[in-house]
Amino acid sequence: MPISAQLTLLPPWLAVLILVSLMVAASIIGFLIVHRFIPVKIRQIHNDVAGFVFATVGVAYGVLLGFLVLVVWVQFDKVQDNVDNESSVTLLLASNINAYPDQQKSRLMKEALLEYARLALEEHEQVVTRIRVAANYHADIHSSVEKLSSILEKALEQGHRDATLDSAILANLDELVKYRHLRLQAAERALPSAIWLAVVAGAMITIAFTFLFGTENVWAHITMISMLAALIAIVIYVVIEVEYPFLGYTVVAPPEGYRILLANVHSP
Repeated sequence: MPISAQLTLLPPWLAVLILVSLMVAASIIGFLIVHRFIPVKIRQIHNDVAGFVFATVGVAYGVLLGFLVLVVWVQFDKVQDNVDNESSVTLLLASNINAYPDQQKSRLMKEALLEYARLALEEHEQVVTRIRVAANYHADIHSSVEKLSSILEKALEQGHRDATLDSAILANLDELVKYRHLRLQAAERALPSAIWLAVVAGAMITIAFTFLFGTENVWAHITMISMLAALIAIVIYVVIEVEYPFLGYTVVAPPEGYRILLANVHSP
């Protein structure tokens, strides 16, 4: 599991504290090294030039972070929409199955759908904990879909009078499987390493530029550097938290339609 994913498993305050502490400590150490070998008087001479360059670097890195936050949030929102669609399709499929005129086939399809819902929730729990989904779960869910399809195909072969409802159930099944695949893909997706390289390198360059300024009050300089490092660390934590939609404290809940179906079964 990537280090970023492991951070999402910690309480938010602890994860932020770790990131902020590491970045602030590294920044202070870096500044003290520069301060030791480059006197304040020399750095003060170049404050104007360093300030101009820092403004450019700061804006460029700010745009990068802002764009990254926007990208991960859009992905998070898309995952939420797909999960909502999966939930809606599940309930629509259950409604169409309940309306099926042949009560025997309706009961068989309902049982297969409930089995699918139970296995899908178990599968989701494994994905949430980042445990590899067991092969038999994939096989069981696939067999549940085949079972539903087989029952419906037999009804079609017998020339059932409600072909529209048959087609609707088949379409619901296709959408259900599609949204499940999208949900599982989203759980395994992560930002490319090249992006994280740019984020880390950009943070180092941006913070390092602040070492080149010369100020008479060293503690004030350390405070400003620490605040900048802390701000960058907090934004990076936001990116990490939203990057994994099914981990951490900002999560997309599993499809509610599955829970509703299973709750209705156990309700009196």
